[in-house]
Amino acid sequence: MDIKDVDLNLLKVFDALRKKQSVTLAGDLMGLSQPAMSFALGKLRTLFDDPLFIRTSHGMQPTARALQIAEPVQRILEMVSSEVLPSTGFVAEHSDRQLVLCMSDIGEMVFLPRLMRMLDKTAPKLRIRTQALSSEQLEEGLDAGEVDAAIGYFPRLLNTSIRHRALYSHSFVCIVRSDHPTIGDTISAEQYQAAVHVAVQAEGRGMGVLDKELASHGVTRRVRFSLPRFMGVPFLVAESDMIATVPLAVGRRFSEITNVRLVPLPWAICGYDIHLYWHTRFHHDPANRWLRQSFIELLGDFSPSEQMSI
Repeated sequence: MDIKDVDLNLLKVFDALRKKQSVTLAGDLMGLSQPAMSFALGKLRTLFDDPLFIRTSHGMQPTARALQIAEPVQRILEMVSSEVLPSTGFVAEHSDRQLVLCMSDIGEMVFLPRLMRMLDKTAPKLRIRTQALSSEQLEEGLDAGEVDAAIGYFPRLLNTSIRHRALYSHSFVCIVRSDHPTIGDTISAEQYQAAVHVAVQAEGRGMGVLDKELASHGVTRRVRFSLPRFMGVPFLVAESDMIATVPLAVGRRFSEITNVRLVPLPWAICGYDIHLYWHTRFHHDPANRWLRQSFIELLGDFSPSEQMSI
C-alpha cells in the first residue's frame, strides 16, 4: 500500500462504521446514502485487502485487522481535525449554534439557570439542548461528536480519549416540609431512621455514594417512594411527613420553589465530585473551549463554604 492511495475520507468512513456497526447509521453520521457508504466500504476492503466488517445478527462486527487499525485511524483523524485543519472560528456573541450538553435533572436545576443568565449577556443567539444519558451512551455521544460536553458524576466513564476536570464537590442534606410536626432545625439519628423516606435510585450516579455512606454508618432507610429522578421529590415531601436526602445544591433549589426546608444530616457524610467531560478530539475546538471555560467560570464561585451554610 502506498500513502498516495489513501483517501482521508475513507478513514472517516471506517471510523463511522466502527462506531455505528451499521452501514445505514454510519451513512447518517457521515451524511452519505447507503449505496455511497457501501461503495466506500468496498474501496476500504480493497485498500486493506480485508473484509474489515462482517455482517452478523449483532450488526457489522470488525475483523481482527479492523480492530488492529481502529485506534491508529482514530488518532489520525483527531490530529487532522485539531492540529492540521484551520479553525473556522467561533464568536459566541453572534453564534446561533446549538450546543448539546449531557446532564441529569440535578444539573438542569442547578446549572442551567446560571448558564441562561450568562448566555443572555454574552451569547444571546446560542441554543442549548440537554440529554440525560448513561455512561455508555455518553461515551458514544462524545466519541461521535453528538454531545459537546457533560457535567455530572460519571465514575464509569473510563475512555482515555475523554478528558475531565473536577468543578466542585456535592454534599448531602435532608429536606423536610416547612411545618414538620416532629423535626425542627436538627434531626437525630433515631429520628432519621424512624422517618419514612422518599429516595432517588439512579444506578451508577451520585446517590449511590449516599447509599454506601449510610451503609457504612449502619443506617437503613424506611423508603416508601423510590423515584428515578429528583423532580417529584420535593412535592411528596412538602405534602407529607416524609423526608428525603438530596445533594445540597438541589435541596437549596427545592427550598426556593416548594414548602420544604433544609436540615443537616446527623452524620458526617462524604460527598462526590462533579466533573466537566469532553472528548480529546474537540479539545481545541473554539466553541467547545468557550463552553468549557464558561462552565468553569460559572461554577468557580460555587464554593464549599457557600454550599455548607444551611
